[in-house]
Amino acid sequence: MIALTIILVIIAVAGFAVTTALRKACDPSNRYENQARKKIAIVRGAILGVCAVVFGLGVLINGIKIIDQTEVGVVKVFGKIDHTISGGLNFVNPFTDTVELMDLRVHVKESSFASYTKDAQPVTASVEYQYELSAGDAMAIATQYGSYEILETKLVAAAEERAKIVFSRYGAMTLLETRSTLSAQVWEEFNELEKLFPVHFTSVVIKDIDFSDAFEAAVEAKMEAEQNALRAENEKQEAITRAEQAKEVARIQAEAAVEAAKGEAEALAITRDALANMPDTYIQSLYLEKWNGELPQFITGDGTGVMITPDLTNKE
Repeated sequence: MIALTIILVIIAVAGFAVTTALRKACDPSNRYENQARKKIAIVRGAILGVCAVVFGLGVLINGIKIIDQTEVGVVKVFGKIDHTISGGLNFVNPFTDTVELMDLRVHVKESSFASYTKDAQPVTASVEYQYELSAGDAMAIATQYGSYEILETKLVAAAEERAKIVFSRYGAMTLLETRSTLSAQVWEEFNELEKLFPVHFTSVVIKDIDFSDAFEAAVEAKMEAEQNALRAENEKQEAITRAEQAKEVARIQAEAAVEAAKGEAEALAITRDALANMPDTYIQSLYLEKWNGELPQFITGDGTGVMITPDLTNKE
């Protein structure tokens, strides 16, 4: 706007100077030259009028500020913060007012940093966090930090320090074991930043954690040793189980053998008693038990047949 004003002033001054010179060159006593002087005056007025119209349009155009709904404008009058303007059509004084826009949308930042764990293990981590500004804090941001860019620079540095605090609480192995809860702990630390900075955090995520090659090799060796120990323990338990099963089988077989021996002994005792008390009856029972159902054989000699068969009558 200042440049336009200077250009219009130069045009008006130049036109006024040229028309003045031409007017002085005309003789007022000469009727034709007198008419020329009148025309020069008209031209001078037209130049001034055009400059005035262009100047007015320039003021109007430069005074109009159209702001997106996702932004807020901080108006400074002669460099002093005065008020804010919201989304839509706004008009400011182009000569005295300047407008600084601040984005109210959610800002996404990702910070990668190096730190140390509680047991002095170096670690490199990456944290992604999202935050947003409040329109009501725009003037405070402009007053305290001068611009949003300066605020963001200080916020990034503070966020990294808060994340390092969480990593320094734990040893390297503990970090690996509790990785799923780290994002929540870092978010709690970031919430403390809301007391220091006029922002609101909406999300915090630990995206990556890298340890040194030596530590990762040690972790891999430890995991392999634990797996081998677990495998050996499982094999030991399996061997114990097999031994117990074999022992149980042997015990059952021994008990079965004892019972079989007892049965045989009892059977022999019964046989002995039967032979002692009822020999014929016992023999007859054995015969019947062994008989296959065929008729008895005859022995022939001199024409007479003799059938061999035990006496099945019960003689007492």
